[in-house]
Amino acid sequence: MNLREGTRRLALLLGAVGAIAGGFASYVELQATLEQRASHNRFEQLAASDVVEKERKILQARTRAQETPPKIDPQTGERVQPSPDQWSEAAEEYERGHSEVNMGGIKTINWDVNHVWNGSSGIYSIDMQDGQTLYPRAAPAAWEYLLVALLPILGFVIPWGAIRAIGWAGAGFVKPVN
Repeated sequence: MNLREGTRRLALLLGAVGAIAGGFASYVELQATLEQRASHNRFEQLAASDVVEKERKILQARTRAQETPPKIDPQTGERVQPSPDQWSEAAEEYERGHSEVNMGGIKTINWDVNHVWNGSSGIYSIDMQDGQTLYPRAAPAAWEYLLVALLPILGFVIPWGAIRAIGWAGAGFVKPVN
């Protein structure tokens, strides 16, 4: 029996099996990464659409109008109440946390009321007219794409290296034949 040749063959066999398993894991990870990227792009495209921007401006204008201090009439010295305007219905929907749009494929915009002003999109979710709900998702990081490429390589190297290390350590216990 040749321990060195047997260890080498076993390492290559298990390395090949590991590479196949790594390729399968890479495929699964790639599908998840591509789905995450598509979901991110679709949400961002809708969040930047004219329909959403119009709704955001309506809500911001009404909210700012509610936050401004009341005006004083310089002639009478009395408070001047703002008259009801076209934004009142939108402001009521905003206070409830959503806007019924029914335009551009968007049914409802659910606002994240706590984050409308801090630089984020201010959107919690977008309900589409086809029944789908989109949530904001981060774009996949660059390391996720790198992981997809490295999984088959790691699948080969890890079992191959482990068997080679075990064979090397085991060879120290076997008496060499001269």
